Amino acid sequence: MHWLLALVLFTSLSAADAAAAEPEAKNTMRHVRPQDARLTALLQEGMLRSRSLHALVDRIETSDVYVYIALDHLMKSYLAGRLTWMGQSNEFRYLRASINFDLSSDQVISTIAHELQHAVEVLDDQAVVDERSLVALYKRIGKPSRLELNSGWETDAAREMGYQVRRELIATPTASLRATIDRGKS
Repeated sequence: MHWLLALVLFTSLSAADAAAAEPEAKNTMRHVRPQDARLTALLQEGMLRSRSLHALVDRIETSDVYVYIALDHLMKSYLAGRLTWMGQSNEFRYLRASINFDLSSDQVISTIAHELQHAVEVLDDQAVVDERSLVALYKRIGKPSRLELNSGWETDAAREMGYQVRRELIATPTASLRATIDRGKS
């Protein structure tokens, strides 16, 4: 009877492992973690259309930083995105990039790039280990946000990254991307 239980358990675990492996084959990102299907699809599309975004993701993937990306339904309309501190373990630092839910697809992609540039700024500074040191970093390398209603900080590098990715997205519209993919399949 124990062998039957072991067989059922092994079969269940094998099926679960196969199901878990399938999405992993499509999404090999471990450190950049979109929190829903829309963000996952947009990030993957953005990486195909923008070399700059792809390079950001590659850089974060080899770092001690994890970035969870989520759509924020309650974000004020004057904000496109925001990076916040989540925590730290012995080896890793955790950030959250919140993206305004109301943005168009290309705006979401360029905002993700902007926030991932902020994540790279954090990974470049090993002294950032909590909310206080995150704020200290941005007081040192950034400027107060131009939005009087926002108490956040901004950097030229993140602003430029968002613009750069937007230019790359315009140069490679979704329709031409789909045509390129379709040609590659035949």
